[in-house]
Amino acid sequence: MLTFVHIENFRSFVSAETKLRPFTLVLGANGSGKSNFLKFFQMTSKPGQIGYDDWTTHMAHKTGDQWARFEFSTGSVVTTLIKGKGPAGFKPHWGNANLQIYNPSPDAISKPERPVRNPAVNGDGSGTCQVLDALKTGDREDLFNKIEEAFRTYVPEVEKLSLLTLADTKQIQVRERGLSKPLPATELSEGTRIILCLLTILHQENPPPIILLEDIDRGLHPRLFEYMAPLIRRIAEDHDINVIATTHNPYLVNYFRDDKEAVVLVEKENGESKLIPLTDRINDLHDSNGDVEEMPLGDLWFSGLLGGVPKSINLRARAGA
Repeated sequence: MLTFVHIENFRSFVSAETKLRPFTLVLGANGSGKSNFLKFFQMTSKPGQIGYDDWTTHMAHKTGDQWARFEFSTGSVVTTLIKGKGPAGFKPHWGNANLQIYNPSPDAISKPERPVRNPAVNGDGSGTCQVLDALKTGDREDLFNKIEEAFRTYVPEVEKLSLLTLADTKQIQVRERGLSKPLPATELSEGTRIILCLLTILHQENPPPIILLEDIDRGLHPRLFEYMAPLIRRIAEDHDINVIATTHNPYLVNYFRDDKEAVVLVEKENGESKLIPLTDRINDLHDSNGDVEEMPLGDLWFSGLLGGVPKSINLRARAGA
């Protein structure tokens, strides 16, 4: 499991570092660099690939060295030279994993799919049906049952999760309480489809060593975070992997009150993104205002007192503090 990362000269980051927890939550205003943080990890599994998502340097440091440092729970340290004359080292070894950023599309999740060998959930959520089918019909029905059990917990109307055969394809279907026939996934709410996709990503037989989730709160009811946050943390710990997720939702932040070190702020100043542990800002604020512990963590962040929000909100909050 990854416990620390240093990023040198990648996109909006000039020099930034942070500790990581099994489930790390990333907060920040739009355009602050949250997506670039996820893209950094994505690119570490694609060495040498060229394209729009290549190892782009910071605009003000186009000729500067690019390197990264990784520390793991095993005590091992990997320093990676990407470009230049920086510290030599080895490329991070994620096995054969192709790290990707998950930003599921409800339409991609619900469309019929042909069964394939060695399926995986793709960044847009496609492949969810293929993975569920492989688990159900293979020798990992136990994982399918865990997904179904969790799915019923988060969506109480669901009685059963199954797959409908359509010629040479299959489609996810759900039997809801009070209905005589199962509903195809296309008839489910967008939030319900996203929940199922997230559960499938987390319960894959061989999950990637780092799961990157963009806007994890999209389409989900805030009350679900009470169950989803500890579930994701437990699965990450059980599989010895990292889950890194971005959010704008203060309700999700509330459920990190007992694990504040797992929350990282991304702020941009003068075109440079920085990674700031939420605990640093809380400690600074606590020194000047001992009452901050009485506020829910999400409210404390959303108020702007801790930073990591649009500047207009941040300045207004600090002016009234």
